[in-house]
Amino acid sequence: MNRGFTLLELLITITVLAILLSVAAPNFNTVNNSVKMQRLATELNGFLIQAKSEAVLRNSNLWVHISFPKTEENKTGSWNLALRDSDNISGNLIAYMGGNNFNKTTLQHNYDSQKINFEGIRGRPARGTFIFYPNNDMTKKLKIILSNPPGRIKVCYDNTSGELYGYNSCS
Repeated sequence: MNRGFTLLELLITITVLAILLSVAAPNFNTVNNSVKMQRLATELNGFLIQAKSEAVLRNSNLWVHISFPKTEENKTGSWNLALRDSDNISGNLIAYMGGNNFNKTTLQHNYDSQKINFEGIRGRPARGTFIFYPNNDMTKKLKIILSNPPGRIKVCYDNTSGELYGYNSCS
């Protein structure tokens, strides 16, 4: 009684595995983009909520300094946000968020001064937005909206209807 695979059985098995892998590889990339976008939404939202809470806790104005200008679409992950106790970049660093883990994701904002002020009494942020999406798909945009009043920070899908990555549309 022979044990093991024959050459023909081995070739058939390898062919079937190659076909399965070629079908699964594009799905893995989609899942990877989805997880990266969800993580960026969660981390950026959490950082902004932390800034709001710190401003109230300290009972003083705080500023989030953004490392790139409003006109730039940062596609490389070479950005950072720094929560400081001064509107000057040399103020004391309270919290930091870097974009190194979010390469291949585009991030933009609409703050002219490259900083967000959080009021010390109620923690209300300066009004503005962050928009981010995978570099290869502009249709999958998420948006973080900072509104003043009422000082709300909201994550939503930048579309008129539907849902994306578990976030409802902004409208």
